[in-house]
Amino acid sequence: MDHKQQPINNKPFYREAHIQYLLSLENSKDLESIGYYLSEHLRLGGAYWSINALKCLKVELPEEKRLQLISWVKSCQNEDGGFGGNILHDSHLTSTHYAVLVLILLKALQEIDAEKVVQYIKTLQKEDGSFMGDKWGEVDTRFSYCGLSCLALLNRLEEVNVKKACEFVLLCRNFDGSFGGQPDAESHGAYVFTGVGALKIGGFLNSIDKDALGYWLSERQTSKGGFNGRPEKLADVCYSWWIFSAFKMIKRQQWIDCGNLEQFIIDCQDEKGGIADRPDNCVDVFHSFFGIAALSLLDGEKYQLDQIDPTFALPKSVLRNQFQHLVYLVDDDC
Repeated sequence: MDHKQQPINNKPFYREAHIQYLLSLENSKDLESIGYYLSEHLRLGGAYWSINALKCLKVELPEEKRLQLISWVKSCQNEDGGFGGNILHDSHLTSTHYAVLVLILLKALQEIDAEKVVQYIKTLQKEDGSFMGDKWGEVDTRFSYCGLSCLALLNRLEEVNVKKACEFVLLCRNFDGSFGGQPDAESHGAYVFTGVGALKIGGFLNSIDKDALGYWLSERQTSKGGFNGRPEKLADVCYSWWIFSAFKMIKRQQWIDCGNLEQFIIDCQDEKGGIADRPDNCVDVFHSFFGIAALSLLDGEKYQLDQIDPTFALPKSVLRNQFQHLVYLVDDDC
């Protein structure tokens, strides 16, 4: 199968509409909507998705807005060194990871006390190598990935037991070659990304059967071209990132029909801007970012997108400019 196959129809990539949609998000808050308050704890994630999508589209934020965002992110850091998803929210490893990524995108990582962040992450690693999401103790490979990614970006991986961390992730492999979030948990596309990403950062990626994993990932491509996260589920744009980035990390992306995947993402666009989970559904910032990021991996040059790194989910230009200690990882994918 030709993994360079071109999309079937000529529906355009609504580049300018996507830019305007992403820039308008800050001004479209409905403060009277219950949904606004129910999603309050996701604000740091939303900032990452929108800013990174704009970065992929090669759009820089106005300086005033950049400084406002830096100030807001800093105010989300708590006394324990971790970050909450918003001001006055409890610290969580996922939010801490988002905060580090956002500050990198805003060229402001030096604005925070990195030592406090490192010490917070260290407190979340358990004896078996796994990471808790917060002080309440939930464990899965999302947190393994977030912890190792943060420490790698801060150039402090040696602060935790990387070998044990990767051994825990390897325990989450299943008979089908894929990964669950915990040992003996069901295989899932998103946990493949976190598992493979953690192993790559930790230097243990060659410990898995890449062909077996590649076969399982290949089975996730549906007749519509998009990926599902598990067998018998509908395709969803977000898996275009979770699964295709894993393909890139294990160098098996030629095993699927990239043209049909690309077409699926294009079909999920709204001509007024934004990308939905599936064609004709409502757009949101989460799927807009992952759709744009996946297109960057598939054919960034065609869509005039900055090339994104499949492991750290940051533009390669940002990583190469700011993180020379990670060049060996950034340049390793094909």
